[in-house]
Order: sequence, then structure tokens, then C-alpha cells
Amino acid sequence: MGHNAFGKEMAYNLNMPWGKIKIVILMGMVCISSCAGPQYLTTVSARPEEMAGTYDLFLYGHRYSDDFKNIAFLIPQGGRYVFELYAAEFDYTLKKGIPADAAIEEAEGFVKFHSSFQRSQLSKVLDYEGRVVGYELRPIYSALDSSYGDVLEVHYIIKDDKVIASVDVKPEIGEKTIGPFHLRPRVR
Repeated sequence: MGHNAFGKEMAYNLNMPWGKIKIVILMGMVCISSCAGPQYLTTVSARPEEMAGTYDLFLYGHRYSDDFKNIAFLIPQGGRYVFELYAAEFDYTLKKGIPADAAIEEAEGFVKFHSSFQRSQLSKVLDYEGRVVGYELRPIYSALDSSYGDVLEVHYIIKDDKVIASVDVKPEIGEKTIGPFHLRPRVR
């Protein structure tokens, strides 16, 4: 027996159906977690010296002469996950079994494609336990030609032992033209 705020005795019902309450709470938690979006993998800065062995090289982009949506993925052969790009097959090229040094060199040459290229950025893609899934080499463009040096938004998720990568342009940029003419007023 306990007392309420007014000093009256209250009986606690200790025989409540806790099993039913637990099931309702569990179902609510499952429902909430199933509505949550996917968990994305993280990237951290990397150095070329960290890379050894042979790689599968995914070269994404070069769709047209002013395409700034270019990136290279270097995936170690024999890794835990299968790598897949969420893109049409004609949007990328796959080269298999390239030694690390040659893969880095070819990826660097690939991302230098655009005239606004300033430098490249190498990052490693980490799974949920912090293990390296692969590497990405992305271009950083001149601040004179674009308000953002890094225009790409790349997401990685794991689904059924596959790492799926999607490449897009940051939403605030959209498919705007990057270059010296993007601020020029339209002539009517």
C-alpha cells in the first residue's frame, strides 16, 4: 500500500499483465526502427601509402564534356563485401585486378577530367565495425568556378553483404553549370 498526494491509501496492482505491456513496447520499438532510414557508412581521410594489393577500379562519370560528377572507387579484391554502384552501367567503367599504385594513378587521371579541377581527395570507406571496405577518390573543384569545392554527395549502405554506393550532386548545387559562365546573366 502507498499514499497519494492527498494522504489516502492506494493499492498497487502488482498483478498487471506485464507480458502484454512488454510485447506492445517491443512492437512499438520495432515499428519505429523499421521506419528509420538506412544507416550510412562513414568515410575518413586516407593516404595512398595505406593501400596495397590489387583493386577493382570503378570510374564513375565522364558522361559529357562539362561533367563534374566524376569519382573513382578503389575496392580491394577479395574483400568481405561485393561493391555495387547505384547507377546505370553506361555511367561507369569497371577495371578489375589493378595493382594499388596503378589504380591510384589511373583514378587520379580520371578525376582530373573537368577544367575546374583543383585537387583530389582520397578517403577510405569504413563499415560499421570500422573495417576498410574500399577507397574513394573525388575531385575538389576551384572555388572561383563553384561556390563549393566538393560538389558530390556520396552515400554508402550495406545490404545483404553488398556495399551499395550512390553518387549525386549536393542538393544546394543541383545540376548547375560549374565554370566561369554560371554567373553570367541570360541574354534574351
